[in-house]
Amino acid sequence: FVLDYQETPGTRTMDGTERILALDEQTGETLWTQQWPATYRNLLPKFANGPRATPSVQADRVYVVGAAGMVVCLDTTTGDIVWRLNTTRTYGTTVPTYGVSTSPLVDGDRLIVLVGGEPDALVVALDTETGKEAWRALPLVSEAGYSAPMIYTAGGVRQLIVWHPTGFSSLDPETGNIWWQYEFSVPSGLTIGTPVWNGRYLLVTQVENGGLMLALNPDRPAARLLWEGVNPNRTDRPPQGATLSTPVLVGDTMYGLSSYGEFRGLDAATGERLWSTDQLTPHERWANSYMVQNGNRWF
Repeated sequence: FVLDYQETPGTRTMDGTERILALDEQTGETLWTQQWPATYRNLLPKFANGPRATPSVQADRVYVVGAAGMVVCLDTTTGDIVWRLNTTRTYGTTVPTYGVSTSPLVDGDRLIVLVGGEPDALVVALDTETGKEAWRALPLVSEAGYSAPMIYTAGGVRQLIVWHPTGFSSLDPETGNIWWQYEFSVPSGLTIGTPVWNGRYLLVTQVENGGLMLALNPDRPAARLLWEGVNPNRTDRPPQGATLSTPVLVGDTMYGLSSYGEFRGLDAATGERLWSTDQLTPHERWANSYMVQNGNRWF
């Protein structure tokens, strides 16, 4: 599936058409294309395009979230629209500055979407077949952010982890009920990377206030702080500070790229820096990288 955008002539990127194309993986031939209108209002002009969120696929359905807040379910074989939900109309969603960029999460017969709506609809679960609301959760007290929700099994239960600009929320994915919450304010609203889980560790990083590492309770759904922001043993700068790049956790070590292009290995339990290098990527603001596991190595 390929995402595409076409600006409407003369609109100065305020209106356009968002599209998804299905290509044959062997030949590149276009199998089908589908599109829908998009209206951008509060976005910076260079970000008034989309969709940018990775689609989610389950069986014969593909789910796409557009940059202007449209959620679309399509048939994977034909490209026909099964259902479509305009969250700005249904939930009063205010499209964030950089556009809706959060990928939808399929969980059984529910599609979990970071909507950023009212009332109490920061995150919404939709019926995968109809698009009707199954549950909604969390009040909207700032922008919704850009980080995709994830489901991890810890403390004996499945936990839906939502990282938003005011902190962490752990929800029951069946009902939307809150398991636990932890405050971690991100002033700019740039919650972008995916929450990373490995064993007892749960990690996010952000450029303004560095990283946050929580320890998940093994016996019940709960969490406690391991470290946050600047490591007390290194007061010169945050231990991680990645904005665009999601780090990885391997055993008791975390690896990731800072927002200025420095690749680092850190002790997961303390945040203490083990090593670093600036030789992998250009040393500049908004540095980014994608790490892919291959056996016991990472590309």
